[in-house]
Amino acid sequence: MDDIFYEDVSPGAVLRAGPYVIPEQELLDFAAAWDPLPIHVDKDYAARHGGITAPGIYLLAVRMRLIHRLPFRRTVVAGFGFDEVRFHRPVHPADALTLELTWRDKRRSKSRPDCGIVSGHCVLVNAAGEMVMSHLDTILMRLRDPERAD
Repeated sequence: MDDIFYEDVSPGAVLRAGPYVIPEQELLDFAAAWDPLPIHVDKDYAARHGGITAPGIYLLAVRMRLIHRLPFRRTVVAGFGFDEVRFHRPVHPADALTLELTWRDKRRSKSRPDCGIVSGHCVLVNAAGEMVMSHLDTILMRLRDPERAD
């Protein structure tokens, strides 16, 4: 698939990437280094509470891995941040997660005439189709043809 530029973004369109199956050892190693709560790293403790669960920051990293599978990674100039980050359901080792990105809106950048500002709603869903994480994302994206008016 060709790269997606600002001109290709249609509000309401959905892009998907995945699935990514959560490797247990990767989750445990990440959690041990960055969020060593017992529910994330202690199998005995977690077994009494529904099993090992992924830290939220790990899910954001999985989201980044999946976003780089989409055909616009070479046209994104910068990210402006995440808003309304929510973790809806626990994620466990071996869960298969898919990223769904729904474009929300777009506008030309006033300060960067070669770019546009695009927002989207990102969701990670598990194999059962349940939302496990969501957030709003705003990015600065290159135009294919900066000379052309909208």
